[in-house]
Amino acid sequence: MIYKLLFQNKWKESLRSSIWQKSIALNIILGILMLYFLVNFLLLGLFSDKIIMEIFPDENPVIKFNGLLFYFMCIDLLIRFLGQTVPTLSIQPYLHLPVKRSSLMHYLLGRSVVNPVNYFYFVIFIPFAINAVSSIYSAEIAFLWLFILLLVIFFDNYLITYVKRQMGNKPIIVLGLGLLIVALIVLDTYKIFSLQKISEDFFTSILLQPILIIIPIIALICIYYINFSFLRKNAYLENISKNNSRKSVSTVGVSFFNRFGVIGELMNLEVKLMLRNKRPKSIIYMTPLFLLYGFFFYPQEIYMNMSAMLIFVGVFISGGFMMTYGNYLISWESSYFDALLTKSFNFQKYFQAKYTLLASVTVISFLITIPYLFFDIKLLYINLACFLFNLGFNLYIVLYFAMNNKKYLDLSKSATFNYQGVGVSNFIVVLPMLLLPILIYIPFAFMNMPTIGLIVIGCIGLIGIVLYKPIQNIIIKRFYQKKYEIAEGFRQH
Repeated sequence: MIYKLLFQNKWKESLRSSIWQKSIALNIILGILMLYFLVNFLLLGLFSDKIIMEIFPDENPVIKFNGLLFYFMCIDLLIRFLGQTVPTLSIQPYLHLPVKRSSLMHYLLGRSVVNPVNYFYFVIFIPFAINAVSSIYSAEIAFLWLFILLLVIFFDNYLITYVKRQMGNKPIIVLGLGLLIVALIVLDTYKIFSLQKISEDFFTSILLQPILIIIPIIALICIYYINFSFLRKNAYLENISKNNSRKSVSTVGVSFFNRFGVIGELMNLEVKLMLRNKRPKSIIYMTPLFLLYGFFFYPQEIYMNMSAMLIFVGVFISGGFMMTYGNYLISWESSYFDALLTKSFNFQKYFQAKYTLLASVTVISFLITIPYLFFDIKLLYINLACFLFNLGFNLYIVLYFAMNNKKYLDLSKSATFNYQGVGVSNFIVVLPMLLLPILIYIPFAFMNMPTIGLIVIGCIGLIGIVLYKPIQNIIIKRFYQKKYEIAEGFRQH
């Protein structure tokens, strides 16, 4: 009965949400998009056995499919980390009622299981189980195979839920999981061991010896208990009030910046804004993924021979943070922008602080990615040219066009599936930053002068760095022309 009441309360809260009322058109578009992918996944599931048999004509398609399941787990974890929201419950109104605390925790954990996204993959799995597993083995084995995949999906769900709950207090857990997945992929890429072979042996052995299903069941029980223990430990009113008081007096930031005068203080305030609010903080957590972007391309020989693609990757790994955070550079202050306009505020130093912060992250990102040269020395030259282009061209594009974003942003809302403040212009402005260096490079590549192409890209960046002062004056002049228009847009929420 208590679970039914909790579910009804949550359903009413969702329906009465102002975000739901304002986003009906967007929800319709997302629904159509979801239906499109659903149909494509269904077709993939119906013909996956035939595709595998065509690629591996003398192999068992079920065993080959099993060999992909560990890769599926890694991809699923990444998708869930970027897109899955952590189930929440306004727990304070219930703690003083005669409701068992354990019931609240089980309800909270159970809610994530009934998420329809968990069963989206079965649009592929069920047709494959019917067409391949049941015909090669039996209907019972096909059912067992689907049950194993259900356990795997639930395990991923609870693992990523725990990781995201610990993200604020123990970011080392997130880093550890990310490094583990990257290490497995790198070791598999260099054939130190075969992740595919391990996956084949593990999942196929369960099909042949069903008693081994106890292994994924125990793993699921353990991760569920870890989540339950964490929630139960933190579900006390005194803990909640203690956490709230900590947040109210938090002075987190980087005091190192304060020694650089007004610009340093503004940079410190920007860092505090990032660390204290959900939406900008999510970009910080995504930044390591930008730096690891090269591992998806550099180990593949086919991409190493595509210089245009390498330039695209080079721009992204050193400029990913700049593009994602800088796109909303002024919108982050939308809730108190009117207050800034009423003060005797030096906007020249305001933009200089933002430029310095974005440039610092870009420099650090480039330095961290220098070891990519061990794949090939040419990557160092490509990434250096792209880094200079980011610093001397793309960064000004970000500052200039950030003034086109006039939509209010609620920083306390999670970034996951949150399209508040997002417009078409946010996507359009990224295109020239990614494509322009490629378009500059291609003519030189056709003339068999790729090195000259990289030098031109780098020199454009260097010229921009040298012309920092006049370009900054242009940006500030545009800001003074549009500041009241921007403020009016921020009030429309």
